[in-house]
Amino acid sequence: MTALGPYAPPTDDVKLRNRRRWAAVGTFAWALMPLLTCGFGAPIAFAIALSRRRDALTIVSLVVYSALILLGCGVIAAHDLTPPQWVTLVFNTVITISAFGATVHLLLIRSMVWAPPERSQVPVARLSSMEVVDRARKLREQARRTAEADPMLAKRLGIGRPDLPRQFDDGGLVDLNHAPLPVLMTLPGVTERSARQIQDWVEQSGPFGSLGEVMLVIEISPTFEHHLREYCVFIP
Repeated sequence: MTALGPYAPPTDDVKLRNRRRWAAVGTFAWALMPLLTCGFGAPIAFAIALSRRRDALTIVSLVVYSALILLGCGVIAAHDLTPPQWVTLVFNTVITISAFGATVHLLLIRSMVWAPPERSQVPVARLSSMEVVDRARKLREQARRTAEADPMLAKRLGIGRPDLPRQFDDGGLVDLNHAPLPVLMTLPGVTERSARQIQDWVEQSGPFGSLGEVMLVIEISPTFEHHLREYCVFIP
């Protein structure tokens, strides 16, 4: 029998779809920022793009649109309340380019800017199935000794708690005294009924000290005792 895999809590597909939908709305709002701000938001939008995607084209775009905004504001500010016609033409041209040109530009690069980062491939040594099983067994033995010697350290390391975020590899152990219902049900021979019995017993009578105690009071077939002994740990 191979070691238990990592516990993966059930995902909420509705929440995941809503999160993705709102993320897409946010990226479109970012791309429309120049149009919604009459061109003045173009430098801000490209600064955000530069923080996510550092390349020469994004830098040039940020500089160009920033220069256009400064040019338009500088020209209009250098004249009185009634600027010449050419000044108004320059200002309107700058605003139009910054608003519409930058919006089109951002829509074209939206998928590249907001693409999820690529995960680096870490080389991993390939082990045979027997080597994997033997390694997991040694990890369980080491984790079980740690739990017996220092229960508080075992709790901090998350031994027997695959439902918690952790970095310590315990080889697939499950703490019958603290693991939640879905984790208990991953154990061989443990049904939902017996998992609830385990939780109720611990809550009412205190933690188990050994597998023998569990087999006496919980409805689990004795044929699974050998496998349970391999994967169970009892942290007070």
